[in-house]
This record gives sequence, C-alpha cells and structure tokens, in this order.
Amino acid sequence: MRNFHFTFLFIIALSLSASLDVTAQKKRAQTSMKFLSVSPSANAAALSNAVTSLELGSASVFYNPAAIAHGNNTFDISGGVVEYIADINYSNVAFTYRPLNRRVGVFGFNLVSVDYGDILGTVLSSDNPLGYEETGYIKPTAVALGFAYANAITDQFSVGANFRYVKQDLSSAILGVDASTGSYISNFYAASVIALDFGILYKTGFESLNIAMSIQNFAREVAFDIEKQELPMTFKIGVSMDLIDLTSLNKKSHSLLASVDAHRPRDYDEQIIVGLDYGFMGRFNIRGGYTMPSKDEKGLSIGGGITQPIGDVNLAVDYAYTEFGVFGNVNRISFRLDF
Repeated sequence: MRNFHFTFLFIIALSLSASLDVTAQKKRAQTSMKFLSVSPSANAAALSNAVTSLELGSASVFYNPAAIAHGNNTFDISGGVVEYIADINYSNVAFTYRPLNRRVGVFGFNLVSVDYGDILGTVLSSDNPLGYEETGYIKPTAVALGFAYANAITDQFSVGANFRYVKQDLSSAILGVDASTGSYISNFYAASVIALDFGILYKTGFESLNIAMSIQNFAREVAFDIEKQELPMTFKIGVSMDLIDLTSLNKKSHSLLASVDAHRPRDYDEQIIVGLDYGFMGRFNIRGGYTMPSKDEKGLSIGGGITQPIGDVNLAVDYAYTEFGVFGNVNRISFRLDF
C-alpha cells in the first residue's frame, strides 16, 4: 500500500508538471540567463543530459536534486570546467554532506561561475573611417550559488530541492555622448534572482529501473533594463535501467546503463534524449548520447571516465566531447571524490 501511495504521488507530480508547462510554452528563444542551461558535468554531458533518473553523486544537484538523497558515503565532492563555444568558460563545484547516516537528509552546496572573457566595446562614429570607435573592454560574468537539501523518505522514494542565487552582470553599455564634455554616457546592466530546482526519484523495485521528474530554473522574471524576461525553466521526466539486469552476464564485470529523458524547455520545443553508459569492472566507462531534435547546432555527445579507489576515497575523472556544428566543439572535464 505504501508503494502505491508513492507511485500515485509520482504520477500526480508528472501530470501537474505537464499541465503547467502547456501554459508556459508560449514563447521560443526568449529567455534570459541561458548559462543555467549549460550542463556542468562531463558525466552528464556525455549522455547528452539524459540523467534525470540517474544518481551522479553531488553533481546531481544540477539535474535532479532528489538523486543526492541516496548513497552511503558521508561526503561527496565534484567539480569541473567547461570549454564552451565563443571562448566562454564555465567552472563548477558541488558538495554534499550526509550527517547521522542520512537520518536527517542530505545537505548540499553548489556553485557555477561563468567567464565570458574580455569583449571589445565599440560605438558608432561618423568621424572615424571605420565607422566606429573602440570604447575599451567589458567583462560580463555570471554566477549561480546554491544550497540543496534532499531526503529519502523510503529506500525507493526521495525528494530534493536546490535553491540558487543567480546573478548575471552584462557590464556597461554606451548610451550616448555628453554634449558638454564629449565623454561617453554609460550604464551598467545586471540582474539577480532566487531560482528553485525541484525533483523526485522513484526506484521501482524492478531490477535497477528508476523513474524521475525534475523542474529546473523556476523563478520570477528578471529585468536588465525595462523589459522583463523569464529564466529557462525546464520540465524533465526520465527513466533508466542497467540492461545487464536482463541478461546472465556478471554484473560485477559489466554494466550497460540506458537512460531516456523527455525535456520540455520554456524556450524550445519538446526533446527526447537517449544516453548509453557502458562500464567495465566498475573502473572504466564509455558513454554516448543524442538529443532529438537537435538544438543550437548541438550534435552527438561522447565521453568516458575512470574510477580509482584510493584507500577509503573513490576518485572518478570524466571527459565529454559534444559536437556544436558551426560553433565548433565543446569539451568538458570533471572529477568526483566520495568518502
């Protein structure tokens, strides 16, 4: 009966997310703070982010915070860097702590920082043969600082939330020229908001089959000037299972994790994402994923990872490569320590 209650609650949550999203899908490509949509984990990115129902340790706070509720280790630390398109660099770190053997839940801290590099500012000028004048360099930045909490209500069902302070600083822009002094008139543009990520994870009890749902970037609108803009809120539903469970192969030697996600972004049409992760001896992994239909020139994602126990500490290093068409390619590298 208890499992029936949790299954019923899960179905209601999925139905609610779908009904809310119907009203949200009115705009396309009109959201702000798009850096929140970039995947920070190499493990997840190699699967093209079909990870809503997967347990990625502390990195799960970026995808489904309910997934950090499971696990036996007291501490879990992960981090990494993303070499994104247009020389934009992302850095991230996540940390989770399970006090009292998870009897009071799991607490987490996470941070994403974006460096857009130095951008040369210009202004139109009829006096310059080039038609413009240089106004110096600007340096936009962005940051998302989060606090997460998750709790495994039972061994099968968990819920979690990640509250994030999000800020994006677009630096200054030239508005005109002061007629009396001839100097430029400029203004700084920045916006901040509190955003919520929420998720649930249900272990069905049938082999390793997991079902999950998450809502990301739920927040009020932000304004850099006058017009208000929405964050890239996304509803996600995912299912995953180790296909080796259906075979007679040795599970200690082989794993073949298949995951499928359905995403409904606020600023794009619905997407189906498929990921495969083959593991050997619990030490080596090869991953691949694809999003249908593709967006933003994004193509196939591939990657791999190595896990090495060092005493009581497990160290994992992962890499992901994603095709981005005319924009080039995106490289990610991340690590994880749990003990």
